[in-house]
Amino acid sequence: MKSIVKFLLIGILITPVSAVFADDISEIKAELARMRSDYEQRIQNLEQRLSKAEAANKEVATEVAIVKTTPVPKTQRINDFNPAISLVLNGQYGHYSEAPDNYLLSGYSLQNEAGLATQGFSLGESEITFSANVDQLFSGQATFALADNAGNVDIGIEEAFIETLGLGYGVTVRAGRFFSPIGYLNERHAHAWNFSDAPLIYRGLFGDQLTTDGVKLSYVLPTDQLIEVGATIGSGGHYPGNGNHQGIGDWLIFAKTGGDIGLSHSWQAGVSHWQASPNDRAFGNGNNPVSFSGDTDISNLSLIYKWAPNGNPTQQNFTLQSEFFYQHENGRLFNSNNSMVSGYNSQQYGGYLEGIYQFAPRWRTGLRYDHLGSSFSGSNNDLFNAANFDLTRVNPQRYSFMLEWLPSEFSRIRAQLNYDQSSAVDDTQLFLQYTVNLGTHGAHSY
Repeated sequence: MKSIVKFLLIGILITPVSAVFADDISEIKAELARMRSDYEQRIQNLEQRLSKAEAANKEVATEVAIVKTTPVPKTQRINDFNPAISLVLNGQYGHYSEAPDNYLLSGYSLQNEAGLATQGFSLGESEITFSANVDQLFSGQATFALADNAGNVDIGIEEAFIETLGLGYGVTVRAGRFFSPIGYLNERHAHAWNFSDAPLIYRGLFGDQLTTDGVKLSYVLPTDQLIEVGATIGSGGHYPGNGNHQGIGDWLIFAKTGGDIGLSHSWQAGVSHWQASPNDRAFGNGNNPVSFSGDTDISNLSLIYKWAPNGNPTQQNFTLQSEFFYQHENGRLFNSNNSMVSGYNSQQYGGYLEGIYQFAPRWRTGLRYDHLGSSFSGSNNDLFNAANFDLTRVNPQRYSFMLEWLPSEFSRIRAQLNYDQSSAVDDTQLFLQYTVNLGTHGAHSY
């Protein structure tokens, strides 16, 4: 009897426990079933999305193939490859202690736009630039300069070229009219200069800037440090190579390298050599100008250093920039009726050093020093005088100071003071200048 009671008691105790475990097992099975159903639904949704994406991708590929092989109506491409258009206004006030019409640069015959800016108020030189991608292979750019000339507007083509896109292997080709890659400053438009006027050596050798009508090839090496080499060939139609040429009239080779020094410092160095054979290149003005025929060689060395705290130039930065040029010419000088003819051998050389310091987010100041030299042989004084060579100073030099306020990246107000010792009489020059950019304007290079 006692055994039966024990079994009954044990059964009474076990029955609730078994019931609890049975309930837990049922709940676990139900939860697993819900999870399995949920994940199966998610997987099904993902598979449907994948199928739709693959189908859409096939449709896009088909449309791209159709676009490549079928002309597209202009109404469907109205916003494709719209050109960026920018206008640069560059007004100025100039004051000189000596008459600007009598300005000479000792040892150099000034050509093109190498004279001083207009005395008093002037519109200066404005620029209009159009640039855009032509297609998947080329981009294009054209810059027109507008200058006031005694009440008349002179319009000139500064640059007009096409350039390759995505050739690969670091190769780029440019064709058309462009500023020559000789030196550092030459490729930059005047509104991007740190001073209102060009360095004296640019004024003497190029008439402010050297332009090429031709082809430029450049190659950037696949190295950690920037190394770029290149060459240009041109028509030789622009000073100092201008003359009567057939085929290649001038050529240039160049190389530059640079890199970073830590976070705050960077540098760039470059060398270049340009050569032409001018034929009947005119010197001077008047009824009986002097011409030169022979060979012209110009070599350049440039060095740029930049500093910005932790690589951030917005608050403070400093730039040190210097270039040196050496020109050698060998040939003959003669006047228009060949009544005077003489051999001509010259060396003209010099450069500049400038430092620009941004001491506050919207304020910059700078100093520049120019120094030139020259030597001549094989010519007579009559030809030199007719060619507008001024030999009153052995080593022309100039000191420049500038202060500018930049309300934004699109505008600038600048004051500049020059003490110019370029010719027989020292000249103090004052410039007040504004420069504004209207429209889309690309960033300037290093």
